[in-house]
Amino acid sequence: MPNTRRTLSMAALLSLLAGAARAGGTPENALLVIDPLSPESLYVGNYYWHARGLAPNAILYLDPDSTSYPTWVAEIQPGFLGELSQRSIRSHIDYVIVTPGNNFYVNAPGLLSDMCAPVNRFSMSALFSIAQNSTEVLTGTLPSTATNQYFGTTITGRFFDSETKYVFGNPSTNAAARSYFIGAMLGYVGTRGNTVSEILSMIDRSVVADGTRPAGTFYFMNNTADSARNVRATSYAPVISAMPGYGYGATQINGTLPAGQHDCLGVMTGFAAADIAGTDFTLIPGAFADHLTSFAATYDTASQTKMSEWIRKGASGTSGAVEEPCNYAGKFPHPRLHAVYAQGLSLGESFFRSHAGTPFQTLFVGDPLTRTFTHIPSVTVPDAPTTPVTGLITLTPVTTTTAPGATITLRELYIDGVKVASVGPTTPFTIDTTTLSDGWHDVRVLAYDSTLIRSVGRWVGSITVENAGRSVALGATPASGSLTTTFVIDTDAIGADPVSIDLYQQGRIIASRNGDGPISVAGRVLGSGPVTLWAVATFADGTAATSEPIEIAVSTSAPGVAAAPPVAFFYTRVIDPSSPFVLSLPASYTDALSGATYTITTPPALATITGGSGAARVLTPLAGACGYDQVAFTVTTPSGTSAPGIITILYEDPTPCAPDVNHDCVPDILDFLSFLDAFGTCENGPGPCGTGGVNADFNNDFAVDILDFLDFLDAFGNGCP
Repeated sequence: MPNTRRTLSMAALLSLLAGAARAGGTPENALLVIDPLSPESLYVGNYYWHARGLAPNAILYLDPDSTSYPTWVAEIQPGFLGELSQRSIRSHIDYVIVTPGNNFYVNAPGLLSDMCAPVNRFSMSALFSIAQNSTEVLTGTLPSTATNQYFGTTITGRFFDSETKYVFGNPSTNAAARSYFIGAMLGYVGTRGNTVSEILSMIDRSVVADGTRPAGTFYFMNNTADSARNVRATSYAPVISAMPGYGYGATQINGTLPAGQHDCLGVMTGFAAADIAGTDFTLIPGAFADHLTSFAATYDTASQTKMSEWIRKGASGTSGAVEEPCNYAGKFPHPRLHAVYAQGLSLGESFFRSHAGTPFQTLFVGDPLTRTFTHIPSVTVPDAPTTPVTGLITLTPVTTTTAPGATITLRELYIDGVKVASVGPTTPFTIDTTTLSDGWHDVRVLAYDSTLIRSVGRWVGSITVENAGRSVALGATPASGSLTTTFVIDTDAIGADPVSIDLYQQGRIIASRNGDGPISVAGRVLGSGPVTLWAVATFADGTAATSEPIEIAVSTSAPGVAAAPPVAFFYTRVIDPSSPFVLSLPASYTDALSGATYTITTPPALATITGGSGAARVLTPLAGACGYDQVAFTVTTPSGTSAPGIITILYEDPTPCAPDVNHDCVPDILDFLSFLDAFGTCENGPGPCGTGGVNADFNNDFAVDILDFLDFLDAFGNGCP
C-alpha cells in the first residue's frame, strides 16, 4: 500500500535493528505470482489471496514462464528479486507460490551432471526455490543430486527462513551453507492436470485444516511388488516409531494404496500406475500424499499416474518429477516429511525439509502454507483503534499459545504488508501516524512461540489516519458482474482536489484518472473471483490519501458486448535505482486476454527493459539513474488500439539532498522557484500544501509558516555535499 513517509518509535527501531529469526507458514511470509494475461492464473490468484488473507503487496503480477533456465535467470529472476527489495518485503518472504495457467517446467539442458539420465528440465517451483543460487547452477558444475542444505538429517523439525544459510539442516556460516525460498505451484491446469474447480477446493480444505490437529493415521505403503519404486520403505520404521510421540498414529501396510482406510493424515507410497480416485480411502483435509515414480509430474506424457490424482482425491499437497529422475532417494521426499509436518511445520517447510537433494526436477503442487498440525498462537489487540487516528498511537497485543511448554518470545508489526517493528513478548508497539499518508492502512501483528517450529499466530486489522484532513472513498457499479462487465469505480476525494487517482487491485495498479470522478475497468483484466480494489489519491503538494478497500465479484462468464478499443492508463511510480523492478502496464478492455498485444512505443531513457512480456515488463535501471523517466505503451485487441498510456518513473536519489524539492536530482534555482511557488499557494494555511508535487511544509510539522521558509533558505544556502 503506497504511503508518503514512514518512521517508527525509537524503541521499535532499536528492536528492528537487532533483528530476529522468524518462522514460515503465515501469509505474511508468502509472495503470490500471477500471470496477468492468464484467466486461470487470475482466477485462482484472486481466490487464494482472499482465502489466505495475504498482505496488500504480496502479489507479483508477472508471467513466470521462460524459454530456458538461463533466460529465466536473466529476464524473470531479476524482476522477482528486485521487487522484494523495491517493496521492502525481502526480509520476510519465505514462500513463492505460482498460480496455475503457466507451464510446469522450463528447459534446462546441460547444466547438471547425472550418470543415469540427462537433466533437461527444472520444475516451475524449483526456479524460485533456487533463485539465490542461480549463479552456482549456471556454472554447469553441479550434480543433479546436489544437496539441499535445509534437508534435515534427523526427525527434528526446524523452522525455515529464506535469509538464513543452512548446512545439514542447521543454520551455518560454513562456506557450504546455502539459502533458499520454498517454491510451490497451486496447481497445473493443462492436460492431465487439475481443473480450476479442483484447485479451489484444495485451497478451501487447506485453509480450514490449519491448526485442527485431527485424529487419524499416517500410512506408509510397502509395495514389495515394485522394488524400484519402493526404495523409501527401508526408512519407514524410525518415522512410524516416532509418530506416537507427536500424538498421531502411523502404520505400514503392504500394497500400493491404503484401501478401506478413511482416516488418512498422509500417504507415502511408490508405484507406476494405480487407481487413486477409484480406491476406497479418504484423505483428511491437510494431508500430503505422493507416489515415487518417474513421471508423476511429467504432464506431457500419458505414461504413469499423475500426482494431480492426489489433489483430486483430497490432498493439500503432493510432489513428483517433471522428467525421468532415476530412483535416487534424494530426488523424492523422505518419510520424515510426515514426522516434521506432525510436529507443526507448514506443509511447504515439511516438503523442503525432507527433500535431500536440491529439488531441481521436483514439482511441489498444493498449498505450502497449510499448517494442519500446528499449535497456532492466539493474537488479539484490545486497544486497536476503531475511529480515525492522529499523532502517536499505541497497540498492546495480547498473545498466548497452547503449544506444550512454549511461550511467546517475539512479536512483529506490519503496516501495509511491510514489517516495521520487532519487539519482545510484552512490549507494545508505538506508531507515529504522521509518517503515514492519510486514509486506510492494513495493520498486522504476528506472534511467534519459543519452539524450534517457531509457530506463528496473527491479528489482522486496520487503522484510518487523519492528520492532514484528506481522504478518498470508493464505490462500485455494479458490485458484481462478468468478465465483459465494465465496472465503474466512483471516487470521492475530500480535503482538496486530487491531481490524480490510482486504482489498485491486490498489489498492482490497474487504472487511473486525472482529478476526482469515476474510473472504468473491465472484469476481463481483473479476472474471475473475489476482487479487492482500493484507490490512492495524490494531491498537488505531493501528499496522498488511501481509500478503504472494496470488494467486487467477477464471474467466469463472458457474454458478448459491443466492440470498443482498449484504454491504456497512466501513473507515476517511485523506484529505488539500485535494483530491477517490474513495471505494470495498466489497461482495460473486454476482449479476451489472449488476443491482447502490449507494445512499448517509447522505451525508458534511464533503464533497460530486460525481461517480461505482455502486461508486465522487467526493467533494470542504468548506473547513476536519478530523476524522472517515462515509458509509453499501447494495447491492441481485435476491437482496436488504445491511445498511448504513459508511466512516469521517479528514480530516487540514493544520496538525497533536502533543497532538491522538485526531485530532479539537481539542486539549483529551479528548486528555489518551485518552493516559492508552493509556499505562495498556502496562504498560511495548514500544511502540507503546495503545487506540482512540491511540499511547502518543509519541516513536516503540518503547518506552513515562516519557519518552513527559513528552514528551506538555510538548506538551500548550505547546498549539498
